[in-house]
Amino acid sequence: MIKKKLLEIAAWSVAGAVLVGGLVYYNFIDKPVLSGVEIGEVCPDFTVQTYTTESGSFQTGGEEFTLSAYRGKIVVVNFWATYCGPCIAELPDFNQYQEDYAEDVVVLTLNGQMNETYESVATWINDNEDLSAWKDFSLTFGRYEKDNNVYTTLGFSSGALPGTMIVNREGIIVYRADGSMHYEDLHEIIGPLMKL
Repeated sequence: MIKKKLLEIAAWSVAGAVLVGGLVYYNFIDKPVLSGVEIGEVCPDFTVQTYTTESGSFQTGGEEFTLSAYRGKIVVVNFWATYCGPCIAELPDFNQYQEDYAEDVVVLTLNGQMNETYESVATWINDNEDLSAWKDFSLTFGRYEKDNNVYTTLGFSSGALPGTMIVNREGIIVYRADGSMHYEDLHEIIGPLMKL
């Protein structure tokens, strides 16, 4: 009887050890390691297509935006989508910050909805009366594609929007997070960087 209990305890112990080992392996060891996307690391370079505002409307065919071309400036990269209310609500704050600190800061706001085309996002902005002010924004509006997924390249993986990354003048990531930001939040993070 005692032998049977000891064997049963041993079997449960082995099963528990295998379960714990499997959980540790799949949750901590067998994860892809992204490099260059942590705070304090040099941000990976990327190039995206931008939009232009000509004749009072959003249009495709803007210049390409390459991160490394903006060394010496603080770059804010913001991810948004047409269906994301908080994303749309925060863009005026990003624009105001861009206008107030244009000598030091560049704000790039990227739409990467795979179910929307480059052209359809421009049409959506042009047709939405509530966004008429966007046509006068100083922000750089851009787009990333499935084969150039800047969202995942920069280490975002949750799919949550909005998301924001801030890169200092030397190209080092100083901030990266999901969630809404406002003018005051931007200034709290960027203000000290402008004094360096």
